Amino acid sequence: MTARQRAMYERSQDAESTLAGFAEELIALPSGYREKEKPQTAEDIQKAALKSQKRKQQADERREKDKQKTMERLLKKQESGKQRAAARHKSQQKHALPSLTYMNTLDGAYILVPPGQEFPMQAKAAVTAPTHQLCGIAGCGNRKIYSCSKTNTPLCSFACYRKNLALA
Repeated sequence: MTARQRAMYERSQDAESTLAGFAEELIALPSGYREKEKPQTAEDIQKAALKSQKRKQQADERREKDKQKTMERLLKKQESGKQRAAARHKSQQKHALPSLTYMNTLDGAYILVPPGQEFPMQAKAAVTAPTHQLCGIAGCGNRKIYSCSKTNTPLCSFACYRKNLALA
């Protein structure tokens, strides 16, 4: 009986004394949970033990599968780490090949060639840097920064651009 039903029952007991002919009948609601009957015969006890053993075995199997999945996941992570290490090792091997080294010090500029290697380069003359172009407006001696889109004249500033457009 629920607390409400108990209270109604007690009220009805009190009311019975006052109302002699009136009797309220209480009906118990199903709780949804029923207690299992305990096995009483030897056969029922044996069946219950087998069911319990099967449940334990299935739980053990599930635990074992979870362990194996975890191990596989961890091992895959380690393999991917090994692959990264192998890629790093390959890049280091490329650098391990003989290579030319250029050194520019206070004493001068040097090219170091590993022993046993021939120097494959031919001597070349130094390339001169291009000379700076000056602004195309008369009387302005600044370096060119822009070119006029209409006249293609080299210009140094917006003021020279306006002068160029006025001349054109």
